[in-house]
Amino acid sequence: MEAKRGWNRKCLILIVLFICGCSGLNSYQKEGNLRLVGLAEPVTVMRDEKGMAYIYADSLEDALMAQGFVAAQDRLFTMELTRMFAAGRLSELAGEKAAALDTRMRTIGFYRHAQNKAQLLDPESRRFFQKYIDGVNAFIKTRPDSHHLEFKLAGIKPTPWSILDSLAIVYYMSWGTSANLDTEIIAQMLVERLGPKRAEQIFPLNINPDDPMTEVSQKPPLIEEPVRLGLVSDKQIMGYLEDRLLEIGSNNWAVDAKHSPGGKPIVANDPHLDARILPGPWHPCGIITPELRVVGVNIAGVPGMVVFRNAHVALGTTNAYGDTQDLYVETIDPQDPDHYLEGDQSIPFKVIEETLTIRDKKAPGGVKEQKIKIRLTHRGPVISGIFPNFKTDKVLSLRWSLVENMGAEMGIKELIQATSVTEVREALRHVDFLMLNFTFADTEGNIGWQVSGNLPIRSRGDGTVPFAITDS
Repeated sequence: MEAKRGWNRKCLILIVLFICGCSGLNSYQKEGNLRLVGLAEPVTVMRDEKGMAYIYADSLEDALMAQGFVAAQDRLFTMELTRMFAAGRLSELAGEKAAALDTRMRTIGFYRHAQNKAQLLDPESRRFFQKYIDGVNAFIKTRPDSHHLEFKLAGIKPTPWSILDSLAIVYYMSWGTSANLDTEIIAQMLVERLGPKRAEQIFPLNINPDDPMTEVSQKPPLIEEPVRLGLVSDKQIMGYLEDRLLEIGSNNWAVDAKHSPGGKPIVANDPHLDARILPGPWHPCGIITPELRVVGVNIAGVPGMVVFRNAHVALGTTNAYGDTQDLYVETIDPQDPDHYLEGDQSIPFKVIEETLTIRDKKAPGGVKEQKIKIRLTHRGPVISGIFPNFKTDKVLSLRWSLVENMGAEMGIKELIQATSVTEVREALRHVDFLMLNFTFADTEGNIGWQVSGNLPIRSRGDGTVPFAITDS
């Protein structure tokens, strides 16, 4: 069948699958042809002995649609759980037990941030995501007999995806690269238990050895007038410290040709995501087009790759643990509890009302609804009471720099198409939604290391403990 060209034209094309050595409880078509609407040219998918898919297409857009289709074949149930988690919808599956978690996720607002980002995306970035989503939805719609057994066991059915689902997953993953919220709470607990002077002796040091103004002897006290949040109970403190000894960081590095026995640069990467999870966090894939040959991994539900090699560059990622989150202690207006104070200014909280749909066999139709209200300051959402080990009578809001100053691009497409270290660095300028260490090298022998994301510039120079709002 002859196809009309163009990414936005619905065409009925054959997608040829040569699948070798793939096994598992969930089955899907392992050979022959599939007819999909949306491809401009035929696409071939080959799987190796471990089931990893290699996609051969005449264009990147067709390859992205096939990547979405293949991801759904392999991980649709995992993708469904991840997007439900990120959107605060797990109580639809787990019932009342997940209501508090859903409230937390909606308060943090991964889906709200996805909506904001989606409105900003330029046409090229939107098209990049949409072709992948089209592939996911093609599998959901055309292959109902191949939907994973887990859906039947859980009593749910897959529903169509949108760009918002993928972007919500992006911001959920981003949350894990911004690790300061827990450490800020722990630091506050130490201040309240030990006092500011003793606590500061065991706080981490943030020093730039190239800047003489950041010497320890010249650093001002981090805490001059500590705010008391009532975080002194052993139960609260141990709730944040348990299992900390089991946490380890990931690592990556690059060396140039002078230090390589083969005379070529080397990139080594170990992201240290939990290997006990089955299926694993990463979804491996290969994409081969006339202009591009890239093999690597990404999170299922998100197009492209963030750990990969192509014909010109190799790139690895680890968590940068950037301090992008800050807690603020708000002062409620004593004359109006629906307002907060900044100096003499009384400002109304913005209130968002959302509805949780909670699975309940005893309720009519098997579900019940629960209304929740989310308060926001101009800094961010009020997070008091949403964390199980963080109980305080104070009102605290959360500010997160990675969701401020959003750009119109994502940088993922540019990364996988990069042909040099210089182009990698340029692409990373647009990866403003994750705090990651990127190490990379190119075939010309160049190596690089760069951290993505945006760190806040704080007026007091530090975000170790919560900050009390007093002035406007």
